[in-house]
Amino acid sequence: MTGFRAFMAKEITEIVRTWRLWVIPGMLVFFGLTSPIIAAITPTLVKSMASSQRGIAITVPPPTAFDAYAQFIKNLDPLVLIAIVISAAGVVSGERASGTAILALTKPLSRAGFVWAKILTQVILLLAATALGTAVCLGMTAVVFGVRSPNGFLIATGFWLLYAVLLVVVMTLFSAAFRSRGAAAGAGLAFYFFVLLLSNWGPAAHYGFFGLPLTMRNALMGKPLSAGWPSLTAALAIAVVSLLSVKVFERQEL
Repeated sequence: MTGFRAFMAKEITEIVRTWRLWVIPGMLVFFGLTSPIIAAITPTLVKSMASSQRGIAITVPPPTAFDAYAQFIKNLDPLVLIAIVISAAGVVSGERASGTAILALTKPLSRAGFVWAKILTQVILLLAATALGTAVCLGMTAVVFGVRSPNGFLIATGFWLLYAVLLVVVMTLFSAAFRSRGAAAGAGLAFYFFVLLLSNWGPAAHYGFFGLPLTMRNALMGKPLSAGWPSLTAALAIAVVSLLSVKVFERQEL
């Protein structure tokens, strides 16, 4: 993978100096800040809406730290995942369309190095953004509700991160396969909704990565987990799709 380190440095610099630094990290920080606040005011909003309807009485339990964690996880899927699909759609196809891919590959940079740099920089950005957003959510929740054990919340966020990394490599594959950013985004959204559909089918959810959304919810609620197959198949899919992305891009005309 000739030229890999130099191209990685270029990708990181590009992230820091462009809008890519603010989209996913900005969303995660925003949801980390607002999720505890929304959880705290939701019962008041529900009661005020009910009081405006004559004859309706609604009893809402007082909010807890769990509600803040649940609100944060609810925002991660689907809002942040769909943002990942849209923002990653042009990670390869955008450079091909603008001609910068040809310029980079005329240097001592292999196509494999090009794709792996794209994948790794996206994953690094996602890891850092998730860690930051989670930390903000924990801090804000402690301010609003006091300190509560976040174990289930952290495990649920970990499963979401695994799913998000899978989505990143899938989008890299689609972006390498299609010249159009729109076509890559459309394929990514189709994949997302396909996973969502199969997550409701027992065998697929139990034995495949399709079960990650359910595993995430169970972890948050402290239910018994059957995370072995979903986690294993997700890790295997990440490896296979990453290699496939390289192979597909090596066969593409620039």
